[in-house]
Amino acid sequence: MSRKKNKKKNAPGIIPPVCLSQCMITKNEEKNIEKALSWAKNIAFEQIVVDTGSTDRTIEIAERMGAKILHFEWINDFSAAKNFAIEQASGNWIAFLDADEYFSSIDAKKLMIFLRRIQSDPHMRANFLAINCALVNVDDAGKPASTLDQERVFRNIPSIRYVGSIHEMLSVEKKNLVAVDEIKIIHTGYSDSSFKEAGKAERNVALLRVELNKTPDDLNLKSYLADSLKMCAGDKDRSEADELFMEVINGGDKVNPDLLKKAYLHYIVKTIKNPNEIEDCIELCKKACEAIPDDPDLEKIYTQLRGQ
Repeated sequence: MSRKKNKKKNAPGIIPPVCLSQCMITKNEEKNIEKALSWAKNIAFEQIVVDTGSTDRTIEIAERMGAKILHFEWINDFSAAKNFAIEQASGNWIAFLDADEYFSSIDAKKLMIFLRRIQSDPHMRANFLAINCALVNVDDAGKPASTLDQERVFRNIPSIRYVGSIHEMLSVEKKNLVAVDEIKIIHTGYSDSSFKEAGKAERNVALLRVELNKTPDDLNLKSYLADSLKMCAGDKDRSEADELFMEVINGGDKVNPDLLKKAYLHYIVKTIKNPNEIEDCIELCKKACEAIPDDPDLEKIYTQLRGQ
């Protein structure tokens, strides 16, 4: 299916409306798909679901909710599947959240207000191509476990596509990003139970090893691999995760700060409960705060440990 094109140009002085296309790729997401589509039901003018081989009720539920369903043969490449979905979108803005992610109803309204603000300002409209906001990973109890910055809402233009077969990134320059602190994406899929239930760890380990064979010195990929390995059952996997996280820590400024923080937290959690390692843990926290300055989570842990 090819993307619809509107050849009619906006008249001078006319503010282009916000036409939001919600896109996602799915596989066996019957537990999440209804919520994944519900948040955008009242703000998106189209909802596109590209399924990569579901054997459960994902497609049935998505069809019942009025989504447009397309199929894509899985080729071990998240970017290929996501870019296929983008090609089907006809809106001028795209919201590309996974099936285990959503905006709250309040934040969905805030998103549309902000998009209209961009559309109404010629400078913002010309320069801002994607929105950067927080993605909050929640644990099994629904409590925030970690936060990352993500770009999931972006203009529907040919230059913006995903790159990388796993932990894919949008091809948008930093100068064209606008940060919106008051809007947050909630992500449930990386809680321990969800991750293990879906077999994501083993799948991701296999894909990440392929990518690391291409770029063996990529510390960001090593961090992602370590994070997946620690979810696996074997002692050998967890031992390899420890080694990779230490490589990431030693890599310092060569690593994405969010991933560097995750590596430090991995070792802090390992040592903080052992009374014999408290001094080592304090020193590790100090090093983490120096490497990632002004991080409230790390500073809080460091302050608490020093006060013991």
